Amino acid sequence: MANGKMNKMLKQVQKVQAQMVKMQEELKSRQVEASSGGGVVRAVVSGDKELQELHIEPELLEEDVEMLADLVISAVNEALRKAEAMVNQEMQKIGGNLGLPGNLF
Repeated sequence: MANGKMNKMLKQVQKVQAQMVKMQEELKSRQVEASSGGGVVRAVVSGDKELQELHIEPELLEEDVEMLADLVISAVNEALRKAEAMVNQEMQKIGGNLGLPGNLF
């Protein structure tokens, strides 16, 4: 009897592993965007947390370089936080299939 439960659990774990691999591949193609300075700097980050695009309004290039750096850092960090949240949300969906607590991931 215990062997049957173990086999069922192993099959469930294998299914979740396959779902996680598929989800990780899908997340690579998904993107999130964040901006700072009222939209003068925008950062686009992929689901695997790589900076894909950085948009800076041309008039900002004529401004203070230190301010520009702060706006870039702010936009990129916010985009990375959004990517992390997206990944966590998808992981929680998969974890729920195993009956794991939602905050495990």
